[in-house]
Amino acid sequence: MPAVTSTSAQVRIVVLGGLREIGLNLMAIECTGRALLIDCGLMFSDEPALGGGVYAPEMTWLEQSRLTIDAVVLTHAHEDHIGALPHLLRRINAPIFGTEVTLAFVRRGFREASFDRMPDLRPIAPRRAFSAGPFAVEPIRVTHSTPDSVALAIRTPAGIIIHSGDFKIDETPIDGEHFDRERFAELGAEGVALLLSDSTNVERAGRSGSESSIKPVIRDLARRTRGRFFLSAFSSHLHRIRQVAEVAHELGRHVVPLGRRMAESVRLGFETGQLAMPRGVFIEQGEADFLEPSKLAYIASGSQGEPRSALTRLAADSHPRVHVDEGDLVVLSSRFIPGNERAIHHVVNRLYKLGAEVIYEDIAPVHVSGHANQDELTELINLVRPQNFVPIHGEYRHLARHFALAIAAGVPERNCFLLEDGDSISIRDGVVSRTRQELAGRVVVDGGESGDPALVGERRVLARDGTVTAILVISAKTGEIVSGPDLVSRGLVIGDGTSIHMRRASAEVRQRLMRAGLPLRADEPRLKDEIVRSVKRYFSDELGKRPLVIPYVAEI
Repeated sequence: MPAVTSTSAQVRIVVLGGLREIGLNLMAIECTGRALLIDCGLMFSDEPALGGGVYAPEMTWLEQSRLTIDAVVLTHAHEDHIGALPHLLRRINAPIFGTEVTLAFVRRGFREASFDRMPDLRPIAPRRAFSAGPFAVEPIRVTHSTPDSVALAIRTPAGIIIHSGDFKIDETPIDGEHFDRERFAELGAEGVALLLSDSTNVERAGRSGSESSIKPVIRDLARRTRGRFFLSAFSSHLHRIRQVAEVAHELGRHVVPLGRRMAESVRLGFETGQLAMPRGVFIEQGEADFLEPSKLAYIASGSQGEPRSALTRLAADSHPRVHVDEGDLVVLSSRFIPGNERAIHHVVNRLYKLGAEVIYEDIAPVHVSGHANQDELTELINLVRPQNFVPIHGEYRHLARHFALAIAAGVPERNCFLLEDGDSISIRDGVVSRTRQELAGRVVVDGGESGDPALVGERRVLARDGTVTAILVISAKTGEIVSGPDLVSRGLVIGDGTSIHMRRASAEVRQRLMRAGLPLRADEPRLKDEIVRSVKRYFSDELGKRPLVIPYVAEI
C-alpha cells in the first residue's frame, strides 16, 4: 500500500447518513481541504402511500464545503449504499471506485436515472491499494449478501481507519470467496487508529447463518410442490438467485425472472460471471407459456411489498402474463424490513386468497441475514484491535448496543464514540475528539428528482387533517370585504357548505380579520398569514385538527 508521509495533519470524519436509520449511508473523510466519500445510498420510507417512497441524504454541506472530492469509494452493490449516486453526481464531479459487481449495478442505476453521461467508474479489487488525494485505500474482502463486497482500510496522515462496510463472517460462502481474516489481523498488528463497524445485527446473539444453508431448504420446498414455484428476494441478491437456479436445474425446472429489475440483475449476473449456469436454465416468459407449471420456477422482485413490484402485482392478480393458482408455492426469501410489515402482510394475505401456500422467515428458514451477529462483531474488533471505535449502519438502539459491545470487547470507553447523522470527529496522531456538527438529513426523491423533505410532511397533514381553502374577496377601492371568507374543505369536514363548523369558522375568521386592523389588500402577506392562523386556530380548538390551509385573496 502506498505510504502516507505526514504524521501530524488532522483528519476529520463527517457522518452524512446511516447513523440513525437503516439506509442513507454516506460518510466523508477529509484532510487539508480534500476528501473521499464512502458509499451514497437511498432509504425506503415507511410511508410510500404519501409519496415518500425513497429518500436520499441531504448533500448541502458537501456542496457548500468547498472540499475537493477525490473519490467516492463503494463497499458493495446494495441500494442503501449506491442508490443515491445519481443525485450526488449531479452536484459534484468525482470518480467512483468499486468492485466489478458493484460497478455493474452502478451502471444500471445511472441508466435508469437517465443520466446524461456515464460517470468516471474505476474498478478496484481486494488487497490492491489505490491513492485518492491524501489517502491510500485498500479494499479487503468480506462476505455479505451480495458478491464482491469489501471493507476499506484507509491510510491517512492521522493513522489507519478501517470501515467495515456491511459484512458477516460466512464460513461457507457461495462463491468460495472468504472473509479475509488474515489481512484484518495484519492491519491490527500494524496499528489501527479507528474502526467503523456495521451495527445492523448487533441485537442478535451468536453468529449469523451461512448463505449456503438456504439451498437445501429451497430444494425441499420446490420438490414438494407440483405447481409453480415462486421465490421473491432483493434483485441484487445474486447468491440467492444462483441457489434458486441451481435447485431448479436439479429438479428439471426452468427459471423465469419477473420484474424489470430482477431481469436486469440476472443479466448482470451473467455479465459478471456470478450466474454461470448451463444454457436454458433461465428462460423468457414467452417460452414459459408453453410449459407445465411443475416445470417452472419464478424469481420475483417485491419481497418488501413494494406497490408496483412483480410480487405485489401477482398478489393482486394484475400481472399481465403470470397468475398464481391453487397449489402454487410462494417463498418470501428476505427479512421483513421494519416499517414494511403491513404492506408485506397484505401481499401474503392476497396470495393465500388466490390459493397459494406462502412461506416466509417466521415459518421456515428461507432467509439468512447478510450482517454479522454479536460474536462476529466481537471477532472483527479482536482482529483489528482498534485504538478507537465508532458503530455505524443502524438505528440509534443498534449503535448504542454496538458501543457497549466494543467496550466489553476491550476498547476503552473513552475511545468509543456514539455518533449520529451530522456529527463529526477528528483524528490527530491517533487521538479522536468530537468536532462541530454539520447539516445532515434526508430529502425526498420524487419522480427521479430530489426535493424538500417537508413535502412528505405536507402529505401527512393532508392525510391526517385534510385541507381548507379560504377565499376572500375585497374591494380594490375601499379595502372592505365584499364576500367571504368562503371555506372549502377536503378530508376535514363535509365540504358542501352544510357543515356548521364551516359556517362558524368563516364567521370567526371574518371577525378576527376586522379586529386585526390589517390593510385589506391582495398583496398584503400579513393578511394571508392571519387567515391561515385563524382557520387553524378554530379547527384546532373545536376538532383537534390542524388542516393545511390555502388562502386566496382577490380584489374587485
